[in-house]
Amino acid sequence: MRLRRRTDRYKKSKVLMIIVVLLAWLAGFAYFFRGVLLTQGVGSAHVSSSERKTVEHKRIAKREELTKRLQAALQRQKKEQDAAKKVEPKSPVEKKMIAASPKGEEISTGWVSIVDPWGRQVTKFRAASAGSGWLAMPGRACLGGVKWVFYQDDGGNNIISSGLWTAGDIVGLWHLAQNAAADGPGLAAWNTGQPADWFSLESTKIIHSLQLTPGSVQGNFLTCQLSAGLNEIGIFVQDGNIVGWTFGQWLINGYMWHGKAGKDLQTYASVMDFYDQTFAGGREEEFAKALAMGSGHSNMAQLQALVEAYKSPAKLAPEDTPYYLLPEEVVKQIRKLVDLGINGGSSMQVVKILNAEALQEIGDINLLMDVVPAVTSTKGFEAAISLIEGTGRAIVQAGGKDVPMLNALHVQLYQDWLQSLVTVRDVNGGMRVWKAARAYYPDDPYLHLLGVELYLLNNNWQEAERLLYSRDYPASLQDRYQILVSRVSEMKGQEGKIAIHFTPGANRIPVSAVLNGSMHQNFMVDTGASMVTIPSNAADTLGLKIVQGYHGNTSQIVSTAGGSVAADQVLIDTLEIDGWVEHNVRALVIDIPGQPGMGLLGLNYLQRFKMDLNNDSGTLLLTPK
Repeated sequence: MRLRRRTDRYKKSKVLMIIVVLLAWLAGFAYFFRGVLLTQGVGSAHVSSSERKTVEHKRIAKREELTKRLQAALQRQKKEQDAAKKVEPKSPVEKKMIAASPKGEEISTGWVSIVDPWGRQVTKFRAASAGSGWLAMPGRACLGGVKWVFYQDDGGNNIISSGLWTAGDIVGLWHLAQNAAADGPGLAAWNTGQPADWFSLESTKIIHSLQLTPGSVQGNFLTCQLSAGLNEIGIFVQDGNIVGWTFGQWLINGYMWHGKAGKDLQTYASVMDFYDQTFAGGREEEFAKALAMGSGHSNMAQLQALVEAYKSPAKLAPEDTPYYLLPEEVVKQIRKLVDLGINGGSSMQVVKILNAEALQEIGDINLLMDVVPAVTSTKGFEAAISLIEGTGRAIVQAGGKDVPMLNALHVQLYQDWLQSLVTVRDVNGGMRVWKAARAYYPDDPYLHLLGVELYLLNNNWQEAERLLYSRDYPASLQDRYQILVSRVSEMKGQEGKIAIHFTPGANRIPVSAVLNGSMHQNFMVDTGASMVTIPSNAADTLGLKIVQGYHGNTSQIVSTAGGSVAADQVLIDTLEIDGWVEHNVRALVIDIPGQPGMGLLGLNYLQRFKMDLNNDSGTLLLTPK
């Protein structure tokens, strides 16, 4: 029995052939130059010119004749070598198989290629065909393919289109569309009472006279346990017939044929039947379809398709799934597409496709962290933090272990968000975010200092001081800590004073006050204005009545940018700034051109205090007289 293999099987014959050719050339060389090698020196001077020419012509003729003979000899040797390739055994393994077979028949071996509907090779494995065109193949190796091709070692190929297989069968017996090895060993039922020979299809390994013990029935096969040496793809042979298979990494047991002889079998299942029942309609098929999307589709279209595929239920067990369709492998491709989308300016699309529901379905925490920057840039800090605290925490809990990188990202978002609120002096919003952050990270030093700044912005130096000195800080925050120490000290020195802060070097000093304990009013400090002014809508809202001035008049002429106007005079019962309340403050009702709703804090209020203006630090201190 011969096993076709692609190996160098003629080393000895090649060496012998080279020696023969070399000897032939040496003999020709000696014959051609015999006149030179054996020439006698005596009497050569007495040879005439015509005789020399005659001798030379004879030598040329002899040389041409010798060349033709050598060429003919080489051609005969090449023909004999080609004939030997077709006739002589090609390897020690083949010689052993021929010796083991009473019939000396040839088995067709090769590779089976499984190709999916989109032209991608799913798997490739060794196989052997019985003379009647049958191949046994493990179902796990064939999943996801619609085109199965048997590429024979001798150069031919054959389509596998149908066979004997029923849903649930671990191994199927499949048939070649065109039986190219009809004269090979046939397929026969295993005789459990007799030993069998095993031949590897992956190496030169051969084991003779194996006595195997039958196990459970699996469809048309009987299983048998294998010894340690039978861990490769191979075939069992009895009486010159194939009676069983081993499948190496695909299956741990041997599968012995338990049915009719190959010549009596008829197929009843197609390759498409196998595909429809094992693969079609599942998540894995949707993955394969999305991964096959080519240049005609955008990255975002492929991302959408891969994410949508997660909505389909898985049809294969993880151990049976082709590696590139495993969820963890698909996620790698999704992460690449997310990176391309964000860097390509498609963050909004990425966020829309990978919403909280999709991220929860996929369940990969690294993917969620990839998406968080896109959420931050398109929806803001609050949405990104909410995604981590909701979907992110759920994924971590499902995984059963903490993810330090997620925690680092979480606290960084809180720090950045809180810093942005402190920068714009949003005390109320900042306090809300700070309290939420401290619930997760009560010991974070940076968040601690941001809380100190919030209390200072709220003019509560007492709580700022308590918080500032309640812990130690790393070297990286020492500069920030020292600045806050100075600010607390400065604010303590301003106790009992009104401290109005403004942008250092600015020409305008804004301040907010509370009128009559109920209405907030924005003012500009104006030492050039003799009286406080308020806009007409403020006077109307407070219901202020017009009063007589010091000279008995109820109004007075005031120069403004829009010209001179007559302004009514009113009396404000209380004017509170920074917790300091002044009573009975007279004011003129004026709508300042170009500054609707703005009032002026004039000298009739400012002169109640001692003023200390520091334009470099941006501070105006009003000390009550």
